[in-house]
Amino acid sequence: MKKGESVNNAEKGAIILAGGDSKRLGQPKALLDFNGQSLIEKMVDLLKRSFHQITLVTDRPELYKGLPIKITGDLIVDQVKSPLRGIHAGLNASALPYQFVVACDMPYLNLELIDYMEGFASGQDAVIPRIGRYYQPLHAIYHRSCIAVIEKQIQLENYKITDFYAKIKVHFIDETEIKRFDPEQRSFININTWDDYRQALRQLGGAASLSVNGGGSKIDKNA
Repeated sequence: MKKGESVNNAEKGAIILAGGDSKRLGQPKALLDFNGQSLIEKMVDLLKRSFHQITLVTDRPELYKGLPIKITGDLIVDQVKSPLRGIHAGLNASALPYQFVVACDMPYLNLELIDYMEGFASGQDAVIPRIGRYYQPLHAIYHRSCIAVIEKQIQLENYKITDFYAKIKVHFIDETEIKRFDPEQRSFININTWDDYRQALRQLGGAASLSVNGGGSKIDKNA
């Protein structure tokens, strides 16, 4: 599939969503320790290789004040808490037109795949990975043109991210393309349980310390 005109680096940023309650883990997923570095730090270190601006959307900014990123909270607070609300806040927080949006609990991000996706962003409202009938809305690129559409959908109390895709111009990245860069599709795996965390530690070569902000974490440990 032919790529379009590449998006200029000055036009793109990354948004990390860290607004979930982590009920199954009982603590913030983004602060899980990977050999002295938190998961959020690992993600920021990776993403800053491709994005000069990174925005974190969270309702607990005090946990992340040591990170060299822009931090914002939800703008729409009178509706159900949802990732859609977080995407809206992140897009509003930056003047950059294109944003790669990702959840804070995805330890296997693949820059080659992300860079490939960016090659299709120009002229689109969104670039979305799709495996069969299933979309990956929290590993996707959105343009600021989506803001108004998202606002209208939230006003209708519809919080399913993929429901606004029919109202915008979307380029889909299909499974055959994804497998060129990520054969096992690990990019879309997130951490929901302690077993997920232990497996991520094993695969990433860490030791299961099961702690938050361990070792050499740069995040303020008094937060």
